[in-house]
Amino acid sequence: MAKTFYIIDDHEMLRVGTRGWIMAHSNWICLGDSGTHEQAFNDFMELKKEVKLPSVLICDLNFYGENTGFDFIRQIHELYPEVKIAVYSMFFAAGMVQTAMENGASGYVSKNASSDILLECMEKIHAGEEFIQEDLQTKLIKYSKITDALTRREKEVMGLLLGHLSNDEIASELNIKKRAVENYISVIYEKIGVRDRADLVAKYGQ
Repeated sequence: MAKTFYIIDDHEMLRVGTRGWIMAHSNWICLGDSGTHEQAFNDFMELKKEVKLPSVLICDLNFYGENTGFDFIRQIHELYPEVKIAVYSMFFAAGMVQTAMENGASGYVSKNASSDILLECMEKIHAGEEFIQEDLQTKLIKYSKITDALTRREKEVMGLLLGHLSNDEIASELNIKKRAVENYISVIYEKIGVRDRADLVAKYGQ
């Protein structure tokens, strides 16, 4: 069975370059690419009709005007559970990695990594394994121990804080009120033992 992929990234040159490199250095076949969530959803509906869904979706996390891609990942995972999701992002704070994996991603690779690592990730998750870039794993283990006292929602909020989203953006991403976000943040600061957002990012950010 052919190994196929689809890539979504709002930076056209990076998207085109990544797509071309993968096809030139492997036997993976590209079924499409897009720069917006809306276009990706439309493409996936058409691919589903043709029984041609990709084996792997390579997904960035940050999109101009669309906040982060956590909600997108969650929706794709729910609608098309057979598609394995590899996050390929410039954000590599442990909170972002954890939140992406909890929302349905099977792999996570930093854009600072070599292209070979992205290809390795694709192969691993296609085979049914999870893959997190090696130098991100140590950070994630440490972060997981620190956040054990947090609820799932608090972990989501903390991950978005580490992704440098504003309170308004976090409220929009999680579909909750801004006041609720402020309350979650206060609890997080108390549980984690930090003074403010700058302190949190300095200790646990990328």
